[in-house]
Amino acid sequence: MKRLFLENKKGQVYTALTIDNKLREIYIDPLEKGSLVGQIILGRLDVILPGHLAFVDIGTGKNAMMNIAIPNHLKKGQPVLVQVYKDPTGQKGAYVGQELKHKGRSVILFESIRQDIGISQKITDEKERKRLRKIAIKTLPKGFGVIVRTNAEGLNLETIKSEVEQLHRQHQQIKARAEYSTFPALIYPDTAVVSTPIITDMISDDLDEVWISGLDFIEVKQAIIDITPALENRIFDYDNADCGPLLDANNITPQISAALKKTVQLPCGGFITIEQTEACVVIDVNTGRYTGKKDFRQTVLKTNLEAATEIAWQLVLRNLSGIIIVDFIDMKYESDRSALLGALANEIRYDRIKTNLVGITELGLVQLTRRRTREPLSRLLEQDCPNCKGKGQIQI
Repeated sequence: MKRLFLENKKGQVYTALTIDNKLREIYIDPLEKGSLVGQIILGRLDVILPGHLAFVDIGTGKNAMMNIAIPNHLKKGQPVLVQVYKDPTGQKGAYVGQELKHKGRSVILFESIRQDIGISQKITDEKERKRLRKIAIKTLPKGFGVIVRTNAEGLNLETIKSEVEQLHRQHQQIKARAEYSTFPALIYPDTAVVSTPIITDMISDDLDEVWISGLDFIEVKQAIIDITPALENRIFDYDNADCGPLLDANNITPQISAALKKTVQLPCGGFITIEQTEACVVIDVNTGRYTGKKDFRQTVLKTNLEAATEIAWQLVLRNLSGIIIVDFIDMKYESDRSALLGALANEIRYDRIKTNLVGITELGLVQLTRRRTREPLSRLLEQDCPNCKGKGQIQI
């Protein structure tokens, strides 16, 4: 069973996705000011550096970084319409761009003179890819490109065309609104009852239930129905105070706490250890108390395969990104190493965030990269210890 939970906890909106009662994703955003990703803002050029870099004042107190094309006709102080691609992280401001991307359930529409068409790599059937490309060509407005998302698989021409037309109207409205606005101005969305990641990615017609607590139920329900009408009869207002808060009553709170621990146990008895640094994420795999019965080769392979499944899950749950190094238990046989890499590649393909399996380094370490979009879960829920100042150790 796939369920989505939205709960307002002291001004923080927790959005949790579970699959068969196991926590898959968790977003935590302030009720008044959540993620900036996807927002379209009328900003002002503050600094233009030699080369391809500029900084834009978007009214948040910290300038956003933007790559610019060369040649360009931009001047310092002029208004510029930008979209936020990445939230601020640490000391860095947001990352923005002038190419406006309008994300729907099945397609992403964007301005393109060449009318580029892209098909999700997760759609692997070549016949389906060709069918969707033909549909995209038929539905594209002049001067626009489109990325066909995984959710488009199996959809007919009329459904995709309707969404493209809706996104095109949205683009025209945004452009018109920007013409009559003054800096700084949030052009899109007008309001944000639900954060952008929920609207665009976490809401899907295969959800069995959506539960809402502590928010304006009517408003949030309508925002969800606007995206996926099929969910209308699966959205519920949680008011069972006798069972406690929504996330507690559904065993989600302890799973969030577990996602902050360094060690994750595997079903076989082995475990993985996750260490986050500024430069990368390092994951170590151990057999633990699992030694197998007779065949040590099978013991190692089973532990590594279980670890691959858990690692792919933890990347999503903890929102780990950047360079990820995994030290699996060493395997002598090439067939075992191939089986492990194949299993890991299969698991990460379910990740909505772009994740690449780079391969095995000379030292036998497996390297992945995962696109950075938001702060990791640990930064949202933890702070450095005042005694050890983040070292994890104190002097004796």
